[in-house]
Amino acid sequence: MSTPKAAIKQLLGQLLCLFSRRECIIFESTPDFSDNTYPVFSELLQRGFDKKYTFVWSCSRHTPLPGAPKNIRYIYPQDRSVFQKLRTAYYMANAKCMICCNRFLLPWRKEQKSFFLTHGTPIKNIRGYYTLPDSITHCLAASPDLTEHTAFQHSFDPEKMFTLGYPRNDILTQPSADVKKMLQTRCSKVIVWYPTFRQHHNGLTAGSGKALPVIHDTQAAIALNQWANQMDVLLVLKPHFAQNVGQIKDLNLSNIRFIDDSFFTQNAISSYAFVAGCDALITDYSSIYFDYTLCDKPIGLVWEDLEEYRKNPGFALDIDACGKGGVKIYNLEDFKGFLQQVAEDNDVCLEARRKLRDQVNYAPDGHSTQRVTDYITEQAQL
Repeated sequence: MSTPKAAIKQLLGQLLCLFSRRECIIFESTPDFSDNTYPVFSELLQRGFDKKYTFVWSCSRHTPLPGAPKNIRYIYPQDRSVFQKLRTAYYMANAKCMICCNRFLLPWRKEQKSFFLTHGTPIKNIRGYYTLPDSITHCLAASPDLTEHTAFQHSFDPEKMFTLGYPRNDILTQPSADVKKMLQTRCSKVIVWYPTFRQHHNGLTAGSGKALPVIHDTQAAIALNQWANQMDVLLVLKPHFAQNVGQIKDLNLSNIRFIDDSFFTQNAISSYAFVAGCDALITDYSSIYFDYTLCDKPIGLVWEDLEEYRKNPGFALDIDACGKGGVKIYNLEDFKGFLQQVAEDNDVCLEARRKLRDQVNYAPDGHSTQRVTDYITEQAQL
């Protein structure tokens, strides 16, 4: 049922359309210009849709897309100035469709389409915490086996789901980037570690609540670094942005290197293009675990606080069944063992991982961007 607020928004949208020269397509991702939205944006741009529609990025920061065509426009919803509020309202009202994957872009008019491409298959329980508004018209799932699961976790209508694979994952099936050159290392193997959220500076915690699992203290970090050096392995650690890892980072260890999003900007590479170039991944309860199976490379799962995570925030899937594709790391010795397996090219979970890959991905063919873009152009009648 339409609310008075929705009716006013609909009327305002119709009035603002009277002043438009042409319709637009609005894009959103977090971080800006990333995730599942950016490959679709690039594909639409390559197909020349910017000649017919104004392309608008909804951004969190006042930083234009590097190297973007001059005809790209930007809005900043978090900027509460009158000018920016009016500018945002104008473009939202004149959108032919909206494509987002983190912050919701909601239709102002009934005929508008809003495509939510998600930012990963929920492994941790998010139902009730991250609910899709009913006005979203389409939501993407990674695979047929995960369609109902994704809809349930987002409290969303399964009839409005579509399943074509994640566009951001196409890069995982492409030729690998030279990450050793970027990192200026001569180590024989590079392993990237993406730990999930456990401790926020605002006091929110999950699992054990420790900023980093296993290497909680300097002694453990130094021991792991010595072993990595012995194995000729460089461990590249990208912590969750909200974690305080200063104690370990300040050690300046030789074979454990910390990076953040600025590393990708400086090297003109996406996060997923970087991880695809590494020899193995270490993660835990993050959706990158499912995505990385497309690389067909070893995966280590840091499960030190598995039981704590079962309680807070809990799991959305059968974590024990899903975890069969990765080597379990519960302590420092397990961590050392995984580094040695990678160093010696001993891929112990190969078959189980490939089986999981086919369950959690639409197709390992690198064409998800094309499929999703085709779907959007058809549904939005671009």
